[in-house]
Amino acid sequence: MIDLHCHILPGIDDGPTDPETSLVMAKMAAEDGISRLVASPHYRYGTSPSAEDIRLRVLRFNEELRREGILLEILTGADIHLTFELLKGFDTGDLPTINSTRYFLLELSTLMPSNVEQFIFRALTKGLVPIITHPERNYSLLTSREKLMSLRETGVLFQITAMSITGEFGEQVKSYSEMMLKKGCVDFVATDAHDPLHRAPILSAAYRDVCDILDKRQAETIFYKNPEAVIADEEIT
Repeated sequence: MIDLHCHILPGIDDGPTDPETSLVMAKMAAEDGISRLVASPHYRYGTSPSAEDIRLRVLRFNEELRREGILLEILTGADIHLTFELLKGFDTGDLPTINSTRYFLLELSTLMPSNVEQFIFRALTKGLVPIITHPERNYSLLTSREKLMSLRETGVLFQITAMSITGEFGEQVKSYSEMMLKKGCVDFVATDAHDPLHRAPILSAAYRDVCDILDKRQAETIFYKNPEAVIADEEIT
């Protein structure tokens, strides 16, 4: 499996604070069947960390994984927060996209701005494809299915969190996640992991649940086919 959203780099955001914890998370992910994982620290355009800083940290972490014999490849990315300054990033193209492709993770504010569609349109016109992270946990979308479907019509992709499906974020979020799955609004499931205990890098449990909610073929698309297309910079079909 491929995990498109994981806070695994040490000492860069609210993920692990030290390299040892990052290695524990990497080993857990590999043992769970994850072969590639996108390091996606929280990111605001124009502030620290920079895209180059993320790239160098990923390079060093991959070297450490090889030394430790952990069979996991880390790819570059970021959980990019929607800000006004991000418009400049769309123009300059210097954003930490997923594996340097057209795809990037986009985190919305809890209270979604009214002009979010304009931001998305701007990104799409620049050849970039936003992947909205954890919409099932966004208050504005969780309380309005109409907003979710309106956002879907703009051409964005949706990534929900594995623990939302398995119920660790509560019954309301779990029910909303199942609704999104049944309506065909889920393109990816990622761990959004932050630590080895409470927000662990585990996808297998959610995969089994999606096989039950939908079927194995659709689960394979969400957990394997679509993430493969993203990191290869191919179209999602």
